[in-house]
Amino acid sequence: MTKTSLRRGAVIASLLVSALFAFSAPSLGQDADEDEFEGLVAGPGQEEVLIYCSACHSTRIVQQQGLSRDQWIETLEWMVEDQGMSEIDEPDLTLILDYLAKNYNVDRPNFPTN
Repeated sequence: MTKTSLRRGAVIASLLVSALFAFSAPSLGQDADEDEFEGLVAGPGQEEVLIYCSACHSTRIVQQQGLSRDQWIETLEWMVEDQGMSEIDEPDLTLILDYLAKNYNVDRPNFPTN
């Protein structure tokens, strides 16, 4: 098994585990913006992530990841190559990668707690 195959396997496993928790009810007291954007952190790229990512899965899966920018790139490439996702054109691709790398990176600054 190659290093890339192992990494993809880990991403798949992470996505599957995350999917188990993806459909939890929103917490009481969430404001309208949080509900509208399904808990995604506010900022440039938030709307694009909601549009592109929630077309196939819950945004909760995105929120639970802790990936570097390069890992986000690999994940999006895997989704296009192996999962049938349409490629994301510029400027949306850069906007999405900037958003994910800032808000859902290896430090997991916005890991959901509810």
